[in-house]
Amino acid sequence: MLRRREVLKAGLALAPLGLLGRAQEGFTLTLVHTNDTHAHLEPVELTLSGKKTPVGGVARRIALFDRLRASRRNLLFLDAGDVFQGTLYFNQYRGLADRYFMHRALYRVMALGNHEFDLGPGPLADFLKGARFKVVSANVDVSQEPRLKGLFAPYAVVQVGGERIGVIGLTTPDTKEIANPGPTVAFLDPYETAQKAVYELLAKGVNKIVVLSHLGYAEDLKLARRLVGAQVIVGGHSHTLLGSFPHKELSPMGPYPTVVKNPEGKDVLVVQAWEWGKVVGLLEVTFGAKGELLAYKGEALLMTPEAAPEDFFAKEALLAYAQPVMALMQQVIAEAKVDLVGERAIVRRRESNLGNLIADGMLWKTRGAGTQIALQNGGGIRASIPKGPITVGKVYEVLPFGNTLVVMDLKGKEILAALENGVSQWEGQAGRFLQVSGLRYAFDLSRPAGSRVVRVEVKGEKGYVPLDLEATYRVVVNNFIANGGDGFTVLKEAQGYRVDTGFSDAESFMDYLKELKVVEAGLEGRIEVLNEPKGEKPAYFAYRVPGLVGV
Repeated sequence: MLRRREVLKAGLALAPLGLLGRAQEGFTLTLVHTNDTHAHLEPVELTLSGKKTPVGGVARRIALFDRLRASRRNLLFLDAGDVFQGTLYFNQYRGLADRYFMHRALYRVMALGNHEFDLGPGPLADFLKGARFKVVSANVDVSQEPRLKGLFAPYAVVQVGGERIGVIGLTTPDTKEIANPGPTVAFLDPYETAQKAVYELLAKGVNKIVVLSHLGYAEDLKLARRLVGAQVIVGGHSHTLLGSFPHKELSPMGPYPTVVKNPEGKDVLVVQAWEWGKVVGLLEVTFGAKGELLAYKGEALLMTPEAAPEDFFAKEALLAYAQPVMALMQQVIAEAKVDLVGERAIVRRRESNLGNLIADGMLWKTRGAGTQIALQNGGGIRASIPKGPITVGKVYEVLPFGNTLVVMDLKGKEILAALENGVSQWEGQAGRFLQVSGLRYAFDLSRPAGSRVVRVEVKGEKGYVPLDLEATYRVVVNNFIANGGDGFTVLKEAQGYRVDTGFSDAESFMDYLKELKVVEAGLEGRIEVLNEPKGEKPAYFAYRVPGLVGV
């Protein structure tokens, strides 16, 4: 059931759900939105109220969208970015399968996410050229990149129910570090470009304005407090679950919508729809004639079978797309005796048994080069592996970026700097957090970023010894962070020995799993978190490892 929120001073009520549209009190619009779908065209399995449940999938989403169109008026379908990357469907189709189903779902506007740039401008251009929906980002500058010129705009003006709605796109400036846009794409200040776009829309007489943001929930809240003239921010990037749910396994970060006051003291509604299509956001907003926000209510709808059946024809179309990848996905390479946890709340904040296993595999693969230490950014680990058979397809979901292994020599002080960078944005669950092999470290969250690491020990033949800041160590990392991704400028600028092995991270991990045959990875005290704020330890993640809960 949708929760009602009203601006009391307006003294107005929203129209009933089935009777949306123009009423005496204003114009009512329903925003239907997703974000961070990451090529999850098929449902994923969640444990809800103790029961394993299929959630999401494009066939279910299309069925819901069709039902909404049949029962309500004045709908606007939006996606806040990161359609690319995450499953073998992306490896196979580079977003084109997702685009097909977005056309069928009749999305109107999409924002550019950081992962849209993972393969560089060329594949993104291929995706954009065939898109029948508007694609927007106000702060991405492609004036020096001819392949992307004219394929997206700062904002779109769409007609809904006879009214003009402005939709402004924003993309995280971190894209330069966490994706591969190349030197010809620049990322501008989100606030300045958004405010400029708002003023342009207002000058055109468009006063109902939505920001379609791929900045992250925390940044959206900051933006809402600064921006004047926009009433709604529909977000993505941080994979944030908002709302209230009866399932104890779910831990929302805030209400849906989250209401923030802008500099004029007016309400701004901030929403997001978690990840992978597991949730669809439904935000109903009533605007006055001058664009003022009169009333609102909303719901983050969990996409269970009860929420909507799967559309038959969409499911059949998905089967056709699945044929080229099914054989590869089903090939078994090893057996997991325990759940291997790759949930972002774990791999971006603390030791993970899957992170340990991946880092161990990096050392194993490059052992001929004499590597002693492996560093793997948590943001590069994109899925968990449940107990049971481990397939090729699952490995590519865990490590989908096509990175290669780079062997390099680093001074102890450079390793320390890398670890400091890794924990510098712990509060925001940044992907730079490092999973490790060949060393262990502790960091103190009561200390400021840049001086949090309080202990580093390197594994030797006789056990662990303190890191020598002036000694040289041979380290293996992926090419993404070796080239400065996720803020690892210390790795990019290191002057010692360096060679890109050309070994794929996913294929190297598969080789390691084949060597092990049976996997029973656990926690070993490689990473210690000191003075962790109360309430920060995760209450829920999809796959649990015995002994992991409460660490």
